[in-house]
Amino acid sequence: MSSPALLERYSVLRACDIDAFRASVSQVLTPHRLTPHRVRGVVTADVAVASLGPLSLVYGQHRGAELEVALTEQVDYYDVNLSWGGHNRLTCGADEIVVDRDTAGIISPSMPVSMRLSAEYRQLHVRIERAALEARLEELLGRPVTAPLVFRPAMDLRAPAAGSWARAVALLVGDLGTGTGLAAAWTLGDHPWSAFLMSGLLLAQPHNYTARLAGSRAGAHRPGPLRRAVELIETRPGSDLSLERLARHAGVSSRSLQRHFHDHVGVSPREYVQRTRLARVREELAAAGPGSGVTVTEVALRWGFTHVPRFADAYRRRFGEPPSTTLRALPKDAHTDSLQEER
Repeated sequence: MSSPALLERYSVLRACDIDAFRASVSQVLTPHRLTPHRVRGVVTADVAVASLGPLSLVYGQHRGAELEVALTEQVDYYDVNLSWGGHNRLTCGADEIVVDRDTAGIISPSMPVSMRLSAEYRQLHVRIERAALEARLEELLGRPVTAPLVFRPAMDLRAPAAGSWARAVALLVGDLGTGTGLAAAWTLGDHPWSAFLMSGLLLAQPHNYTARLAGSRAGAHRPGPLRRAVELIETRPGSDLSLERLARHAGVSSRSLQRHFHDHVGVSPREYVQRTRLARVREELAAAGPGSGVTVTEVALRWGFTHVPRFADAYRRRFGEPPSTTLRALPKDAHTDSLQEER
């Protein structure tokens, strides 16, 4: 990989203060505690941040001590950890990964994480916003997704596709560093590098949608009754969508329709209906924003939720925040989370 020093154009910190390093990284990634070990003299640190819309490159370098990292909040984005010198012993749930020149680590949202960074460690985080990556997955699948996207935490950079992806990241870093390349010059809407790297990551690294993504690319067949039921759910999500009505519309028995959803979607018809409705509510609340006069209750009722407290609880479990928080956010900050689960 090319030298990460090229990101010096995007420097946000150069200090001899471990607390300043922690605070700077916490602002662009996740709040955490830093505990130095085996300190040798003064600990110095650098941070650089280059933002390309839903994807950001966060470079951090420290010298003079090993650092133990304990996150104080859950990660709510996808974070690909690349070593550009030294190593990071990354624990993601039950998995322990040594991030080095041959292996990257991928943190998925809500995953419990801890780290032990070697001294003289240079790290590059590729931060990808959850809504954007899941929306890109929907585009590749040609259908909405409902279950959270979860990657295999260890990424083998010696594998052809993963290695190509990492080299593309290095090329982007180099191009940004020159200040005259296409990456730095792009000002026309969504940055093409973001879409390219998101698609590449989804294709290169195994995750819980990999098999269905492969099936979708191969033109996998879905039973007609299932297609008819899904079409009704998506076109009229606020209407009566009881299992009996869906089965009548699909032209099969309730038991047969449940089996189709189980085999091809991975959730029950009822769960699929709820996820679809939640996604529509989130889209409307995000588009409305503060001061619009829109209320959570009226939106929930419009999309078929008749018990508002149960709706609010389901919404919080699905999106990690209450619906009122989504409504209060500025529309430009509310990505279309019309993310349901794959069929």
